Amino acid sequence: MSVDFKKFFGPGNDITPTRVGPDFQLILDNFMSGIQQRQIGFLPRSSQGRLWWYGFAPTPRQQRETLAILDSWIGPTFSDLPRQRGALNPTDPFDAVLANASVKPLRFEVLPRRTADSEEWIHARSQVRDALLVLTRLLNGRPPSEFDAPRTTVEVLDDLGHAIAARDRTVALVCLRELEATADLDQANLAFLRLRLFAGLEDWKAVLADRDLDHVLAMRRPLSVTQVIQQAAYARWFAPYDAAGKEEELLGAVTALPTAFRPLFSGTPRTSRAQAVVEFLIEVENDAGDDTLNRLLDEAGTIEPGLPAHLRNVLHLHREQSPQHTAPSELSAPENQFDSSSESPLERATGLMARGELQAAIELVLTLEPSLHAAYLLLTCARDLQSPQQAALALEYISTHHLQGLIDGASARLRDDLAWLEQFTQAGPRLDWRTWLDALDGDHGSAALAAGPEITDGWTPLSSSALTAWLHDASDETLGKLGELGGQFMAAHRDIFTEDGAAELSERILAGLALSGKNSAGVRVQTQALLDYLLSANPASAVFASALEWTELIVSANVSAVTTTWAIDILQAATATSAAVTSPATIELFYKITDTVRPFKSALNPTDLEAIKLIAGELGAGVPEDLLADQVQDADPGAPYRYLQDSKVVLYSLTESATTRAAQILRILVPKIDIETSAEHDGSSKLAAQAANADVFVVVTASAKHAATDFIAAKRGARPVVLVNSRGSSAILRELAEG
Repeated sequence: MSVDFKKFFGPGNDITPTRVGPDFQLILDNFMSGIQQRQIGFLPRSSQGRLWWYGFAPTPRQQRETLAILDSWIGPTFSDLPRQRGALNPTDPFDAVLANASVKPLRFEVLPRRTADSEEWIHARSQVRDALLVLTRLLNGRPPSEFDAPRTTVEVLDDLGHAIAARDRTVALVCLRELEATADLDQANLAFLRLRLFAGLEDWKAVLADRDLDHVLAMRRPLSVTQVIQQAAYARWFAPYDAAGKEEELLGAVTALPTAFRPLFSGTPRTSRAQAVVEFLIEVENDAGDDTLNRLLDEAGTIEPGLPAHLRNVLHLHREQSPQHTAPSELSAPENQFDSSSESPLERATGLMARGELQAAIELVLTLEPSLHAAYLLLTCARDLQSPQQAALALEYISTHHLQGLIDGASARLRDDLAWLEQFTQAGPRLDWRTWLDALDGDHGSAALAAGPEITDGWTPLSSSALTAWLHDASDETLGKLGELGGQFMAAHRDIFTEDGAAELSERILAGLALSGKNSAGVRVQTQALLDYLLSANPASAVFASALEWTELIVSANVSAVTTTWAIDILQAATATSAAVTSPATIELFYKITDTVRPFKSALNPTDLEAIKLIAGELGAGVPEDLLADQVQDADPGAPYRYLQDSKVVLYSLTESATTRAAQILRILVPKIDIETSAEHDGSSKLAAQAANADVFVVVTASAKHAATDFIAAKRGARPVVLVNSRGSSAILRELAEG
């Protein structure tokens, strides 16, 4: 925060700090010193016998909090705060300069004004000055609030999981920066975490643009990170041709794959089309043997029935274009790896490991005579493969043949790999999401609950039926624990909650968040997302009413002077369906949320108030008078959006509550705006027309598939697309207000 004090006490201000009494001069010095140190401070201005105080706060959040506190501290007795709400006067040249600040100062006039027949104004000015002096001492001298206090790594990771599950890029990046600043994680682990985050947001361009990607590709990395990079490579080089069945172009794309990506093997059975295509194409380009290619084709068949034929056509094209290679007549008959090579078995196992054939390499080594080289192959392959079964076989081989002594006398890396293998195979229940849920329901399983993303990323998500059964049977206590710790769990199972008919699952998670009583950014973004999922699934009336009751509890635990807009967003989402208008639970939620935000009414912005009035009109409810009384009489809530007048604007999101509400408010604030909402799937002619014809096109990336975003961007050409990285109508309006 930078304030030009010389200019503030210049023209337009009759106060000169060097000409006031010593006591007042000391107060001014303290205020200016605090402002320079990015603390809250106040400066007086006198002109034509009137006195104003200007409040300076370093951040918008602190500005809003200060306004709320001033309501109680100064109030209507000595100020115009109830009417002006701290707003600057745009017609006053003195204020016009201050309005250019990144955080506009608050302004209020001290009342009553100076008169010749009364001395009340003298008392008022003294009272206000003393009150501001005490107020700043309390605000600047208080210990850090819970909101600002450093959080534990576990708490931040939990919020990060919720943010990824809700596809809220803004909150996710805040969590990541918090981890980079405070968590005890080395650069490699931070890079892994960053790549997982981008993958959770399906931002494959960000994965490939990551500053540490080259280092990650060159180092030993977790299997989940390798799979993330494979997915990104598929999206960048292969997906368009693969989806279109363009096999020749697909083969040509392999040549464009940078060298650093060529050893991109997972060594494990492929589970997605992207993994299968990437690894197969790399092996084709490397002229891998038929045993390897046949195995990959077999795995591809378990992923999608038509995929093996598609890949086999690519292979035939490659061999036709490579005359030196004689294509075998049948790919389905792998050659005998033990008899057809002149290599020794140990050399053959080494070759298998180099080509990413980790499981085959382990199986071959287990048949060989024990040696340090064999131990090296087993340890390396087992650690990269991270298969409990293969790891157990490797450790048994090393123990049976007494190879520990050889390993202890070898390199530090082998000793480290052996220590990892012993820990990985130690006795105890295998950790997975099932044991994690069981641990929530009992006193055992602390190891599962303590598992970080580097471990949980390797766990297979539960099926929809298994998750449904668990949530149905879970007690309130267990649900509360899930609400307290479930960020990573929700990130891993997000897709289940977006399925049709999953409204009851969302209601159960909302119950967990409510029962936990947790207050965090992660809980807030997750609540918004779950409401979107629930409303999109056409819930039964009982489920809808129950969800609103839990939501009300979450709002009560999370509302503050800096989260009132989020609370109004929740209200807007919950009331944005036709079913909501006829449900008694909706109007109960309306009154409870407006009551909940009432203590923080100063923090409500003009669009929040417009939303409350809009919803009240739909529900036939009355708006609390004190909320509207706080609306600045002379303020123009539509001013930030005036540039949209006479423009055609399209708001795009797959969940329509936020775009519906944002469009309704914009129609009120900008009468001549031509605005549409869209939830079309990518590739539709309607979406293409909207993208081509709109003056302004907004995409809520937190609720849009990347294919649709790319489709819209392609249709827009050189014209920009406004990307909104968070859910809720306020996020849309905030982006548009910034132009």
